[in-house]
Amino acid sequence: MGVLLALSAAFSAMAPADAQMAPPAGVTAQMAGPYRVVLGFLPAEPFVTADQVRAGHVTDGMMVVGGAAPVALNAPSHPNHHLVFHIFDASGHAVQGAHVTISYASVAGDATTIGPTQVPVVEMQAVGKGPESTHYGNNVTLPPGTYDVTVTVNGTNATTFVVKSTP
Repeated sequence: MGVLLALSAAFSAMAPADAQMAPPAGVTAQMAGPYRVVLGFLPAEPFVTADQVRAGHVTDGMMVVGGAAPVALNAPSHPNHHLVFHIFDASGHAVQGAHVTISYASVAGDATTIGPTQVPVVEMQAVGKGPESTHYGNNVTLPPGTYDVTVTVNGTNATTFVVKSTP
């Protein structure tokens, strides 16, 4: 699991949902209705199946639990980031089986011009970490620039994050 995701999980597990403490550097958390949503913006990561994990063929990567098809590291789009969100309920537990939508668009005035783009959302777990590592997102291709990223949880709870993609 990437360092940012590990920090996100650790921060969310130790802090109650209404905590006023700041997350560690590089971790961004916001509320979306009753959910605490923690952004993970990392280098693209490999996806594996539950069958591969059970067979002992892999010990690292993101295990697909459901949702859309994952974007592979060698996809023609050349994904360069793993854009994901950990979603926690009021008790601090990872939310499983949520309906999550993610979209991004370049920030107005940024040199990169990308209109609203929907991310095919995969529900995943970090290999070997179990259900408490459940998170949502996919590998994406983001040219250098600044982006507004909007995540919606279960249809009505939305929040927007700002991310900066660098080469």
